[in-house]
Amino acid sequence: MRWFAVAVLLGSLLVSAAPAQAASKGFRAKAVNWAVGQDGHREKGTTNCSKRINRWQRAMGFDVPPCRPWCGALVHQAFLRAGVRLSRRLIDPNKSYADAIARRRKLKRIPVEKVAPGDLVFFKFRGGVRASHLAIVRDRPWGGRVSTMEGNVAHRAVRTTRRVSDVVLAARVVR
Repeated sequence: MRWFAVAVLLGSLLVSAAPAQAASKGFRAKAVNWAVGQDGHREKGTTNCSKRINRWQRAMGFDVPPCRPWCGALVHQAFLRAGVRLSRRLIDPNKSYADAIARRRKLKRIPVEKVAPGDLVFFKFRGGVRASHLAIVRDRPWGGRVSTMEGNVAHRAVRTTRRVSDVVLAARVVR
């Protein structure tokens, strides 16, 4: 009889935990879906500006102009649309990298092999920084590759796939 009571208690705990997990996956899925909807959006020339990108940067609290490299603005706007306001520091992947390491500003470092849709991945494409670019993960890694949605790649927003070995840090957005 006791084992039955324990089983019922454990079952109720699992049921009550499920909505919280579903809710947390929900905002990440919304962020990914919104970001994917931006696929192909182009800045004007090589200016880092467009009406849309300028709105994203203003929503982060920046005056525009000047226009800034906008990979972080895409990520920020995606989560804002999903109901989570992230730090304006996302405009600088190097600062956001530090936030994820320190578990600050709603970012926490996770193992790269554990990334799931809605997580963030950081890349280092130039020297002198720990990270120079960030993206939203679209799918779990497979075959040494990770599918992402990225802003400011060849002056546009793109769905792409990168090598997992190019990721210098992975982070999860937490509420």
